[in-house]
Amino acid sequence: MSTKLEDLQPDVQFKAREGLTDLADACIPFVVTSTLRTLDEQIALYAQGRQPLAAVNVLRAKAGMAPIVQRLARDGSLHSDNDYTVTNCDGWKFKSNHQSGRALDITPEENGGAVWPDPADPRWKQIADVMKRAGFAWGGDWPQFPDYPHYEMV
Repeated sequence: MSTKLEDLQPDVQFKAREGLTDLADACIPFVVTSTLRTLDEQIALYAQGRQPLAAVNVLRAKAGMAPIVQRLARDGSLHSDNDYTVTNCDGWKFKSNHQSGRALDITPEENGGAVWPDPADPRWKQIADVMKRAGFAWGGDWPQFPDYPHYEMV
């Protein structure tokens, strides 16, 4: 899965650079976690949280993605990134704008890496305000399936 701005459509790439420059100028730490996705990557992400972990990892392997691993929580239970869904776009019937290079995902940065904090975390809105000024629609504004890292131009 790409994180390169160069993989976005030229008009989206231009606006993304503008927004990311404004984020940096405002000293808002961020990480671009996704730009262009292949069909196989989109299918694997759509399966996440909908299919058993083993099936999701088969799809992720086909797409060249790292497997999802389970981790032990403090209470002794097992958790993984397969405990929730990440997209409502299956890649076939409903295509993601990532598949055509018209979307990117941006998360807050913390301790040198991407983080996905609680939706109420003010960093989401800080990033969104800047990216919306650059002309992007924000997935966090979607009432049915808010997608806080998602920014797109359609």
